[in-house]
Amino acid sequence: MRALLVVATLALVSGCVSQSRVSRSSAKVDLGAAYYREGNTEGAIETLREAAKLDPHAWRPQNALAVAYIKKGQLELADEAFRRARRISPDEAEVLNNHGTLLLKTGRTDEAIGAFQLALQDLDYRTPAMIYSNLSYALLQAGRAEEALGYVREATRRAPTMCEAWYHTGLVQEARKDALAALEAYRQVSQTCPTSSLGARLRTGCIQVQVGLEDEGVAALQDVILTAPGTPIADEARACLGARAR
Repeated sequence: MRALLVVATLALVSGCVSQSRVSRSSAKVDLGAAYYREGNTEGAIETLREAAKLDPHAWRPQNALAVAYIKKGQLELADEAFRRARRISPDEAEVLNNHGTLLLKTGRTDEAIGAFQLALQDLDYRTPAMIYSNLSYALLQAGRAEEALGYVREATRRAPTMCEAWYHTGLVQEARKDALAALEAYRQVSQTCPTSSLGARLRTGCIQVQVGLEDEGVAALQDVILTAPGTPIADEARACLGARAR
């Protein structure tokens, strides 16, 4: 199963110290975010480190720095930066959600669940559906599909066009052995986000060949292989075709 966990974007404001340092730190967070969007990860990291030094009591530079570290593949440094941000602001949902995605990525599922659950307590967070969706996937990874279903339903209720939430719905329904509900969830992904629905097409094809819709399933899986040759998702499509042959 492929996760589509959602990481919040780099923040653009800072906390407090002297007004001059706050302003300079905030400007550097803005600049670091711009570097990040342009793909200049090294520039983003260097600039965000400077921002964090200027305002060591603000969580946003540390959170932004951690996101940049993830992009660079420096996951231990990202974890350290998230933990600094959490010490500064223990209840900040953006930090908790971002850190939770890293924890889940690095196999610390129980810690991730705790981070997402704590993030839901921040009632001021602007996109709680993101957290509900990520928590559902973490619970699924922990083998708790029934609990996951409740959270992912809340995610799609709050954000009916969030494709990640619908994709997680499909994964949860597959784990619950409800093939029809899973296919409907993946159909929602394909309809809402047609340009980024390759994972949903893969899962659709795998289910279809399992439940006797062989022609449709084979077509979907072959389309995945042709669209993304030489990738892990194409390998998964071949595996589903191979399972059908057996």
